[in-house]
Amino acid sequence: MKKILITGVAGLIGSHLLDELLEMNYQVVGIDNLSFGKIENIKMHLENDRFTFHKVDILDLEMMGEIFNGVNIIVHLASVKKVCESASCMATLRVIGQGTYNILETAKRFGCKVVLASTSDVYGMSPNLPFNEKGDLLLGPSNIKRWGYGVAKLYSEQMAFAYYQDYYVPIVVLRYFGAFSPRSCTCWSGGHIPIFIDAILDDQEVVIHGDGKQTRSMCYVDDLINGTILAMENENAVGEVINIGSDEELSVLETAILIHQIADSGKELKLKFVPMNKVFGDYKEISRRRPDLSKAMNLLGYNPAVSLKDGLKKTIAGYKAHIQLLKADFSQLASTVYEADVNSEIEILQHLLKRQGVN
Repeated sequence: MKKILITGVAGLIGSHLLDELLEMNYQVVGIDNLSFGKIENIKMHLENDRFTFHKVDILDLEMMGEIFNGVNIIVHLASVKKVCESASCMATLRVIGQGTYNILETAKRFGCKVVLASTSDVYGMSPNLPFNEKGDLLLGPSNIKRWGYGVAKLYSEQMAFAYYQDYYVPIVVLRYFGAFSPRSCTCWSGGHIPIFIDAILDDQEVVIHGDGKQTRSMCYVDDLINGTILAMENENAVGEVINIGSDEELSVLETAILIHQIADSGKELKLKFVPMNKVFGDYKEISRRRPDLSKAMNLLGYNPAVSLKDGLKKTIAGYKAHIQLLKADFSQLASTVYEADVNSEIEILQHLLKRQGVN
């Protein structure tokens, strides 16, 4: 059985890919610096004999070294997500650019195939819908930070093809469209679905950028994992760019309403519309995103199986279960604090740290 290395293994896509590959009896090596990924996403596999985890930063080429020895395929998922205009984009540019270079250099050294995760962001403001892999790309001005993520990913695509054409490193580029699952982070870079779910379950305002009419094609993670494995195993995918996702298109506002209906919280949906320029400055929001999946279907036999509604049901159920678990943990902690007969905030903190084995 081939050995697979996943960068960003503790992230959303990486951890779900790990689940499936181990289920398929692959040998897996995972690396992650845990700056975004969570060890909780992979802790159930840490004792598995077919999985080895290394806390390594992909910017540290020397540290990666022999970790890649014996690896057949690298699935390169590690990245830093897009930023708003108020934040620096240096980490995004450096991790995606230098990180991809390090991965491709290592692949050249050890003779590995590379499956490179790219993004629908590279299509930018292209008016040609649905987005086709052969279509022209239309990106915005260089002085707008929000374009940094898409530009960096497009640069990594170009670099991958340079290694393929100049050094004969076998590569596959996958342009992912909007993944989500119960493991999605609820920060801004995780996308609108987990943010909306978190707000609705917590009875908070759902913040909509602009009028909410902009559409997205969001994909439940199971379908992205299926597409990734199909591309990983299919030699006809080498040297190709392939869209992976769902072509089910829904506006951001309609998505918020659907999540509220499924969540069935019994509370009123609270919407807050924020002008686009208050969030992104001069960045022009992409009005529609929808992939052309015909290449993935014809080349890989890919066919998304989870509808948006079903994916939302799974994700909301996962979030609700997590909330209940947190409540149970809090109740248990509160009980132990009461039984320990501690009163001051300092005493409570010391007691909780002691229970966690921290002196």
